[in-house]
Amino acid sequence: MKTEGMEPDEDMNIPIYPRAGDLVLLMNSLVDVIGRGSAGILYNFGKQLAERYYARMSIPKDLDPDAIFKNILSSMMFSDWFTKTEIDRSNGFVVTLHNVFELDADEENCNFIRGFLAGLSSSIYHTPHTCKESRNPEKVSVFTLTARSSSMKY
Repeated sequence: MKTEGMEPDEDMNIPIYPRAGDLVLLMNSLVDVIGRGSAGILYNFGKQLAERYYARMSIPKDLDPDAIFKNILSSMMFSDWFTKTEIDRSNGFVVTLHNVFELDADEENCNFIRGFLAGLSSSIYHTPHTCKESRNPEKVSVFTLTARSSSMKY
């Protein structure tokens, strides 16, 4: 299995992520209109967006899934989604993100990012994942991804 990074490829479709400020505007509008019901919409939107982006990337099948996950997360920093990422697979699947843009929205949780991480991990590892979040006052969000058994195919 290849473990090196993704080399440039004319046929590879690399997504352009929406800018963080634009997403915050969308999120605040949803919260204003729908209220707490927006949480499920944002989670589902993030999940579907990640699945769609991944499907369009045309990533070679023999690349290491952990390297793919790390590279995609790193690319998201260029759209101001967060400033730093840490991935810990030593005891489960934990993703720590610093200064997540969604902390600037009028939400109690980072529902969009939770959905995006669930959709991305489900697509890359071909196993459905769910995502839970905890955070601290220093704008550090910790997301725990959990594989779940399902008959769904990714």
